[in-house]
Amino acid sequence: MDNTRTKILDILRRRREATVEELTKALELAPATVRRHLDILQRDGYVKVRAVRRETGRPHYAFSITEAGEELFPQHYVRITNRLVDEIMDLAPADTSGRSGRELAAVIFERMAQRMARAYAPRVNGATVAERARQAAQLLADEGLTLEVEERPGGEVLLLGRGCPCQRLAARDIDVCSHDRKLLSELLKADVEPWPDTGGAYCAYVVRERARAGG
Repeated sequence: MDNTRTKILDILRRRREATVEELTKALELAPATVRRHLDILQRDGYVKVRAVRRETGRPHYAFSITEAGEELFPQHYVRITNRLVDEIMDLAPADTSGRSGRELAAVIFERMAQRMARAYAPRVNGATVAERARQAAQLLADEGLTLEVEERPGGEVLLLGRGCPCQRLAARDIDVCSHDRKLLSELLKADVEPWPDTGGAYCAYVVRERARAGG
């Protein structure tokens, strides 16, 4: 595939979506050039587009990567898929009785998060929340969970989830992010809360050191 189109897809897989203007700025190319590449990607089924209405003026268009486009990139979900299968096989009759499929999914993801936290916690031992966040991000990358770490003033850290399985599961109305948040809280020994400004990521969390008892 053309190198520019590969770069466009890479940008889109790291964001929820992007406009021609945003892609033009990121790639340092002329808008007409970006549009030509987007037309080809859309024709081939790798990109989709939606109109975004503005309060005034004409609507602009936001582009996002399709599942076919995602599959052009190497996938690192084998380990997390195996974990899901293990959790399903460990379910006992008492675990499934009277529960809907959605409730069972919540149980499975909760147990998987707990098991991962126990496995990785001894290896996350940085002195600061930023150090621990970088350690956790490196470990979770092998699970297919891609997190970018951004340090903020006051010791806060932002974790931005890009290119992770959540984007597909979210379409099925499964709240995987709440389980990821609990996993991160356990690993980082810190308070982890959703962050509304995702910066184009699929999910975002702000991480703060926990207040000491009696402090």
